[in-house]
Amino acid sequence: MVKNIVFDMGGVLIDYDPYKTLRRTFSEEEAVLAEKVLFRSGMWDKIDLGDFRFPDLAKAACRELPPQMHAPLTAMLLRWWDVEMPPFKFMEDFVREVKDAGYKTYLCSNTSDEIYSHFDTIPALRLMDGIIASCDYGVAKPDARLFEALYTRFDLRPQECFFIDDMPRNIEGALKTGMVGHCFADKDVGRLRDALRTHGVKI
Repeated sequence: MVKNIVFDMGGVLIDYDPYKTLRRTFSEEEAVLAEKVLFRSGMWDKIDLGDFRFPDLAKAACRELPPQMHAPLTAMLLRWWDVEMPPFKFMEDFVREVKDAGYKTYLCSNTSDEIYSHFDTIPALRLMDGIIASCDYGVAKPDARLFEALYTRFDLRPQECFFIDDMPRNIEGALKTGMVGHCFADKDVGRLRDALRTHGVKI
């Protein structure tokens, strides 16, 4: 029986769409180049693993990009949390509904330690009974070790947990540890409700 609902953050609780963000700042050609440097080189992984903070990321990326991109890229990265990833109000409401129905709520996210200074700007975080951030463990989803950290830290049984993430590979990783889950890439709350109800969640 499902007792705990586990949420991802980017793409689930907040609007995380890196390429869309890059296109607001750069031309098409520059956005493709910035995406390659930031997200296809392993550089962004250092943020999630706690090895980089955003100023570190900006400096490292600028070394790989033409000079005219340095200032706008740095400005974009330093406002990433406060401007570029707004919360989904409909998901804040959904998390509150889940809690009101009597379920425990947890976050399991690949994220930097800046999460801990954004409880006011991402209200859904205040509704969590516990948070697992990849930066604290040096591993990131879909690595089973991050899910095991969730179970161990909060004394949870995986078969009593339902995981919501926007990336299929993370759902697959969770399933391998014994959780059930739903891929929320389409942002369709109706389908999410149906998936939860299929597993006996009464909302």
